Amino acid sequence: MSHIRTNRRNISLLGGASDLEQFLFETSRQALRVVGEGLKKLTGPRCFYCDGMVDEIDVDHFVPFSLYPRDLAHNFVLAHPACNRSKSDALAAKPHLERWLAHVGTHSDDLREIGAAAGIVSDVRASRAVATWGYRSGLTAGSSAWLKSQAYETINASYMDCFA
Repeated sequence: MSHIRTNRRNISLLGGASDLEQFLFETSRQALRVVGEGLKKLTGPRCFYCDGMVDEIDVDHFVPFSLYPRDLAHNFVLAHPACNRSKSDALAAKPHLERWLAHVGTHSDDLREIGAAAGIVSDVRASRAVATWGYRSGLTAGSSAWLKSQAYETINASYMDCFA
């Protein structure tokens, strides 16, 4: 990446972007708006985590961006800003995981269309593989998963059964 950053011909493209990875891989706010509007049409204006009506929406990475810093359309869900901030960079607890797996299974084609409209890669198998890896890593590390604000549960072997 340093070669790309130091190549004089790239200055006009990169400008002052000091974080090349962010420049290359982070989804734009406009693309996230497109994803948010698509998800709202698909699932209604409800928070994925608490099922409450959403006036102001956040598009959340179900598998946190801090664990897998690439955007995949099937990894996005709608959330209240408060739920999104509370979950932060934690994996979601088993009830959320089960609901997410059902969601991507049921709406795979719709999510692919939403991703295409936003210019975001859509690959349900890759999204499931990333989630499997994330939860397996959490299980191995003895991590906790976010259930709701200030409530966590330990990731145990039953989480891996969700992927069977």
